[in-house]
Amino acid sequence: MAKFFRKSNQRGWTIIELMMVVSIIGLIIPALTTLFMYCYQGLASAEMHLQLKALNEQIVLHLHERMNTSKHMFQNNAASGGLSFIGQINLGSAPASVSFSQMPQAQSGATITFSPAAGAVNSEFGDCLFYAVYDQPQTIGKDAGGKGDIFIAPVTVGGPLTITQDNWTTTTTAAIVDGTGKAVTVNLDVYRFYFDYLSSVGDMKPIPNYTSYWLIEWQSVQFVDAFELADIKSTDPTLFTNVVNWLSTGSNFPNGQPMTFAWDPSQTQMTNGSSFAFYQLSGGTTIGVANQVISMQSWTPLSRTSSGQISPFNYGISGNYSNQAGDPPPPNVPLYCPPTSTANAFPGGFEVGIQGANGGMQVMIRTLLVAHGNNKGILWDNETSVDSVRDVW
Repeated sequence: MAKFFRKSNQRGWTIIELMMVVSIIGLIIPALTTLFMYCYQGLASAEMHLQLKALNEQIVLHLHERMNTSKHMFQNNAASGGLSFIGQINLGSAPASVSFSQMPQAQSGATITFSPAAGAVNSEFGDCLFYAVYDQPQTIGKDAGGKGDIFIAPVTVGGPLTITQDNWTTTTTAAIVDGTGKAVTVNLDVYRFYFDYLSSVGDMKPIPNYTSYWLIEWQSVQFVDAFELADIKSTDPTLFTNVVNWLSTGSNFPNGQPMTFAWDPSQTQMTNGSSFAFYQLSGGTTIGVANQVISMQSWTPLSRTSSGQISPFNYGISGNYSNQAGDPPPPNVPLYCPPTSTANAFPGGFEVGIQGANGGMQVMIRTLLVAHGNNKGILWDNETSVDSVRDVW
């Protein structure tokens, strides 16, 4: 027992020793906290930059694929039909476009260039794209036994709708026959209209005290080539009637959605005398529509990505800014044309330019994405591409 009491009464820490330990811990913890915060912010910034770059490259690649299937590029003039048709777009449930949305117009004059130039004018550039493309190829018909629908959509983009019947001896309600009663295969071009534009409403991630937008892609319902239908009508009225009836019957399609609209790509006005740009398929014939609404099939936010696993952040297409702080500082917006006098209006960080015509047309697209999280400045990624576009009919 005496031995036990001697150990329990041994001398402990003095107040001075305790104060020294507390002081040392007080120095180490702030240093470790600062080091942790620097590492955390660095990792969060690296994640933001990588996600912005991946998103921007995805946007550019997506638009490149769209440009490759282009049939007609609408411009901010009457000659292309842009001024007539863009007003017929029904956005439906898609977010509203910014009020300063403007299509580009092909450059003209002695100097035609996509290089940033002080002499550039706003009318040659835009902040949206409105164009028609060949829709995905489709083969619709009957199997060898005359039972069930065959629906094949190849990966390759930009081909016709093929209406066929493999077993010609089998009579079905979906058979397409000509004036002699023979079942035939019919190929028709099918198009969709696309509208890529900026919006400041909806489920976006706005940066506090910084104007930003999100990029929306709106897509229309399908339109059959009205010129090709008219060609069939001029050679075989019976076949024309059967084709129109087949297209306008939803049960002939796997998704139950009939094709009841047609577009004449050669028309640049809604009406021109007895000619129309748009037709409705009904009652075995085509009916010209003077003010056809271009209805929505779907819409997609192109500028959307996950908001960070390490740390959430806000992001979007940049507004008009110059000489912004950053390391390195973001490029100026706009870069290719002067901004309007209205603050943070046209064109923003989605700049579009056009040069050339018909098969030799080129479209320049610039997207500047910006983001801000727990870092001190604005992070950004800038991508510019030039695509060759078909603009023929």
